[in-house]
Amino acid sequence: MEKLSADAKQIDRTKSDNFSERLKQAISNKSIRGFARECGFSDTVLRQYLNGQSEPTRPVLLAIARTASVSVEWLATGQSASKAEKLAEKYVYKEPLAFEASWLEAAFPNSSDHLLHMQVPDDSMEPTLKLGAYVLVNTHDRDWNTISHGIYLLKLEERILVKRLQYLPDRILKVMSDNPAYEAFSIELAGRTNSLSLMGKVVWYGQTL
Repeated sequence: MEKLSADAKQIDRTKSDNFSERLKQAISNKSIRGFARECGFSDTVLRQYLNGQSEPTRPVLLAIARTASVSVEWLATGQSASKAEKLAEKYVYKEPLAFEASWLEAAFPNSSDHLLHMQVPDDSMEPTLKLGAYVLVNTHDRDWNTISHGIYLLKLEERILVKRLQYLPDRILKVMSDNPAYEAFSIELAGRTNSLSLMGKVVWYGQTL
């Protein structure tokens, strides 16, 4: 195996140390929060990468590269992409799953760049969605005034909820669980507070049998 000279090692180290600068270039003029959401993780994590407080894993690098339309090899080392890296970029990584980019674009043509990946936090939507089921949430669909009947991701105070919503007359939303052990409740859209936010509509799920 060919050994790297001291100068070569220094060059490699410099390229690695410049990761945060390349990440800034990749984000470009997008907001940190919006870019992080497109990647599938929080803006807090992204800020840690930008500040050099932590190093991203390979799946995270792939997610960032896919979102920014840059090569993984350039993002990680500053060098041009290899054929293997180009093949890997055909997939969108949302830990611990990977989705083929072409499938996402075909299945969700109007929202493939706005999908958030998460696990269902409780059993209130069983049997439709089991506790721990993986879901994709269209974060572009978060307007209270255009809600149609479906399953949505909500934040109520400090709680994250996945619930079925139904629009009723007089600007009222009925919030329901598929599990009969959980009671339904209603939200008056005109009187809602800042403690309630709509995070998006669930458009896909996968779970173990």
